[in-house]
Amino acid sequence: MKTTVPESVFNILGNAKLTLLAKISHYLLYFPFQIEMSEKGEFKPIFGVPEVIDNQLHERSWRVLSPKNVTLHEHNTLQKIDILSLSNSGLTIQINQDELNGLFLKNTLLEIHLPHHVSIKVTLEPVRIENNILAEKFKHIGQENESLRKFLFHLHRSQNKELYKNMAD
Repeated sequence: MKTTVPESVFNILGNAKLTLLAKISHYLLYFPFQIEMSEKGEFKPIFGVPEVIDNQLHERSWRVLSPKNVTLHEHNTLQKIDILSLSNSGLTIQINQDELNGLFLKNTLLEIHLPHHVSIKVTLEPVRIENNILAEKFKHIGQENESLRKFLFHLHRSQNKELYKNMAD
């Protein structure tokens, strides 16, 4: 038996970028998902890794402070910069005046090295500087955003086990 779905409905659902919202305490989890059609003509949802939003004061991406084993490198160099905070939308770093005038105000390709040999290529856009701490948002992150969301979501779950204790892995 095969279900028939009007082509116009299939085209809309098959090409739609959908998001499912879940609330856990003061956090919002935005799950990206898409709908595929099975061989039997049934709709099958495919869920991605959620972005965690902290809704306690202002709605903003949840951030991890001083992430362990995470560094920022200028593309193809060994010089590393420690990250003070990291979120799905950007990061903060400690910077001196020489660095401020150089590397970080340009659209330079940088790499974030995550644990388990995962690297993410990004370009950054300065947001603000205060007391030699530079806040930057990701300008271009592309497909690698899934790896960053996965890393951050797993950290959030490990740091907030009580919120996830009744959920399946």
